[in-house]
Amino acid sequence: MTAHPDPLITICVPTKNRAWCIQGLLNAFESLKYPKEKIKLVFVDDYSTDETFEMLMEWKLKVRGQCHDIVLIQERTNIPQARNLCAKHMEGKYLLFWDSDVIPPRELLKEMVDTLESNNNIGVLGADYLYKQENVHTRMIGDPVTNRATHAVYMGFTLIRSEVFERIGGFNELLDVGEDTEFGIRVAEKTSYKILWAPRPVLHLKHVGETKGCGRGFVRWLSYNFHVRGKKYAESFPELPQLLRLRIFYYALLPPLIVFLSLLAYSIGLMLVVLVFVAYLLPALFLNISGSTIRKGVISFFVFNVPTGVMLSYGFLLHIVKKSLKESKRE
Repeated sequence: MTAHPDPLITICVPTKNRAWCIQGLLNAFESLKYPKEKIKLVFVDDYSTDETFEMLMEWKLKVRGQCHDIVLIQERTNIPQARNLCAKHMEGKYLLFWDSDVIPPRELLKEMVDTLESNNNIGVLGADYLYKQENVHTRMIGDPVTNRATHAVYMGFTLIRSEVFERIGGFNELLDVGEDTEFGIRVAEKTSYKILWAPRPVLHLKHVGETKGCGRGFVRWLSYNFHVRGKKYAESFPELPQLLRLRIFYYALLPPLIVFLSLLAYSIGLMLVVLVFVAYLLPALFLNISGSTIRKGVISFFVFNVPTGVMLSYGFLLHIVKKSLKESKRE
């Protein structure tokens, strides 16, 4: 039993072509152990070409009157735009972002609300992922992180205080990837609120088409960071939080440092070279571990963060150079 009444919350669900999984979300919503009359649902659909929107309209008629309100919106948006649009329709004390391919435990929303109601210093509480494809749990790097402070969380199932949006504004709409991390870092830099992983993970469904050709997928991901995300970071650089700006130059210096230390290895000794290299990596590695587990943090840092960070940084620098050359030609 909790000493406080269950507060009104708004749930935001961005969708696009999710007919393959949206019914699972709707079923999960109906089974939530939270009073439905204290929930406002806002679906923002990016003009799905499958039956997603029709399924939502049919379901709205089915549960009419059970919720505080259900709002269906069709608008051309990317993910951060959809989330900002949801925030404009927010009622109540909290906003829960719930991705359409995520299935939470029945009790998790209630547990998360109770946690924030009991801890006024927590502003963002997000759930880590377990992954599932075709009724088979897929392996992931390390166990999901729970009940741990961090600098950013995923937005697949994340509860946020309304005051957070009033203090820092919404999501950066130029960043259609990584907008959750950027948002979390701004919360950490501009407010005194803590960001925590939720007490339990959620199930993240994976469509079979999303997991085929993982090697090729990672190469495409690196290319996307170089060509697309690098440009978007350059365009929004003045508005980026300080930590992300530092990360750009941190990873940009990493390849030259490796080359420089390799040239010095013969003269100063391999051991000293290794020590200098490790010392350079430690701040970013510590940040990754502090919001995760040691095993998961270390593996994801070297396997994912470093290659992604380097490609994004050099894409950023390339765009800055191109922009400077264009401006000099105009003069």
